Amino acid sequence: MVKKIRNSLSAKVFLWIAGLLILCSLSIYGMVMVFLPQSYTVVASSRVESEIQQLTESLSNADFADSREILDQFSRENQALVVLAGVGESQSFGSLVEGNGENILTTSLEITFADRADSYTLSITAPVSPGRELTVAFIKMFPLLMLLILFISALGAFLCSRVLVRPVLEISRISKRMAHLDMTWDCKVNRTDELGVLANSLNTMAKRLNTAMKELESANEQLREDMEHITELSRQRRDFFAAASHELKTPITILKGQIESMILGIGKYKDTEKVLPETLKEVENMERLVKEILTISKIEMDGLAGKAEPVLLPGILTKVTETLLPLAQERHITVHSQLAEDVTVSGNISLLEKAIHNILSNAIRHSPEGSEVLIHLTTSALSVTNTGTSIPEEDLSVLFTPFYRVEKSRNKSTGGNGLGLYLVKTILELHGFQYRVENTETGVMFTVGF
Repeated sequence: MVKKIRNSLSAKVFLWIAGLLILCSLSIYGMVMVFLPQSYTVVASSRVESEIQQLTESLSNADFADSREILDQFSRENQALVVLAGVGESQSFGSLVEGNGENILTTSLEITFADRADSYTLSITAPVSPGRELTVAFIKMFPLLMLLILFISALGAFLCSRVLVRPVLEISRISKRMAHLDMTWDCKVNRTDELGVLANSLNTMAKRLNTAMKELESANEQLREDMEHITELSRQRRDFFAAASHELKTPITILKGQIESMILGIGKYKDTEKVLPETLKEVENMERLVKEILTISKIEMDGLAGKAEPVLLPGILTKVTETLLPLAQERHITVHSQLAEDVTVSGNISLLEKAIHNILSNAIRHSPEGSEVLIHLTTSALSVTNTGTSIPEEDLSVLFTPFYRVEKSRNKSTGGNGLGLYLVKTILELHGFQYRVENTETGVMFTVGF
């Protein structure tokens, strides 16, 4: 498209300028060829008349005897026929050549000589060139002059078209790239006229559009990421409530069966004093599960809710460790703590305490009896390692899935309800902390970076 415009515009400008130059040159040439011979005829007539006037003055100041030489010289120089008549005598000087198409100037006047009182009649017939030879010369020179005119016109038109069209073509090329939203260019038209102003305006507009497009692309990318995040959250929420419904369905079915069996007095359920503690235990499991679900739902709905404040992690770790110490003693597990002082993060103290409680509780519950749990706190990370155990590699990527249990038997006394790590994940992501679980040479290490 640009090439087509370039060819069309260049050709038009070239033809227009060349045509105008040729027309102007031919007009000047024609005017010179017409008016110069006419001017030349007038000049030639004036010259002959001036010569005659000088001749008259020369004769008036000369003797009659000297007139022959003067008249003879005049006739030769002007190719004129001069006749001097008077006092019964007549003399002629020179001759007139006819047939060359020249104009004839005839003059007759009275003169006197210095040594004579008598008057003489001086008749002069002189040719005056009409300038036709100039016209012939112009006609003969026309072919060569026409070639020169064409060459100069073509060269001038080419140079002018380059000067005029090049910036227009550059702007046209730039406008095509702009139409394709390509702003990575610079219009290099170094001029101070209107075309230069237009080029500078295009450069300024391109820079502003490029900045706006980058900002828009960044905003679109952020929006896309937000939409993907929202979609993922929606999917997780659906999966969570679907799993929660499934988890609640099992204990409800068990409770219903136990209560109906006690009402009907079937089998061992006749002894209600023995069966009721089991039923109460199942109700308590359901209560814990519902509390966990409600806690997670509240966290996802409220977030930090403006409750972020400086939290001193060594104090929380000490408090949670003391709380879980009976459980560790029951399983003969030794807890070793190496805590840096004055490690402070910004967050919700109750939620962080809940997350740390779940991490340490999982470490203690899933460590073999007689092993160790190592707690290490630095200014940039918290790591909890339960020694003597490991997690299958295929389970590491799904540990934080709601209701997922590494314990395949799904025994709540050993495997929990599967919401502990999901709750930890929700709280840590809410605070913007990085986390990971990995197998090490000594055991399983849970790391939180902040």
